[in-house]
Amino acid sequence: MVKCLIIDDEKNSRENLENLIGLHCKQIVVCGRAKSGAEGLSEIDRLNPDAIFLDVHMTDMDGFTMLSKMTDAKPMVVFVTAYEKYALRAIKASAIDYILKPVSIRELQSAATKLEQLHQLRTESSVFDKGYNDALKMVLLNNQDSYPKRIALPDHAGYRFENMDNITHLDSDSNYTTIHMKSGEKIVASKPMKHFEDILDEQMFVRIHNSHIINILYLKNYSREDGGSAELHNGTIIQISKRRLPLFLAIVKDRFLKP
Repeated sequence: MVKCLIIDDEKNSRENLENLIGLHCKQIVVCGRAKSGAEGLSEIDRLNPDAIFLDVHMTDMDGFTMLSKMTDAKPMVVFVTAYEKYALRAIKASAIDYILKPVSIRELQSAATKLEQLHQLRTESSVFDKGYNDALKMVLLNNQDSYPKRIALPDHAGYRFENMDNITHLDSDSNYTTIHMKSGEKIVASKPMKHFEDILDEQMFVRIHNSHIINILYLKNYSREDGGSAELHNGTIIQISKRRLPLFLAIVKDRFLKP
């Protein structure tokens, strides 16, 4: 069982989440509740939960500030929030999970399954435990910017952390995305292209096809032949779809000086 603490300044939200967990997430047990960030910090020290469901917006401090005040090994975190674009970008770019208010059973069960899996990994691997704590630090760092600068990508030991400007392009195949790195390495992530499109800086990354996103920093040539294609510095040539060509040309015009 995964012991969890609910931290939310709204009583109805705390009670609703606890009821849903009790009804639909048998792998999780609620060991406590806190109605503020300050109380949450105190309860974490007292209860030592495996995980916390943390409201992003609270009256005394937001969830990011609360996490920044924790000095010891941190519990696993599921952020609970109403949609806020910048906050979700930071969370999505990390190894951390989130659910949106109002809480849906499907999203809650998905988060609970992830917590159960991560809890098992943390008990088996100190390497993974360090990686998870690094992911939390990255959320705090990325939350200061409109767009995250670093991203957590899965590997055999947990997660690796890369600067986003080291990504040259991304290819999608249904629910999987291949991330191509400047070094030539390819990393496969079990996330759809839309997940990365929501995170990446739209002034640097442009989706030129349903299956392709390119980093404009690595654009070498644009050809009008056959409807339009983009060539990257590594020699990769990618067809641009007719529907996405106007956006691509607008970004090129904005980002590059013309003689």
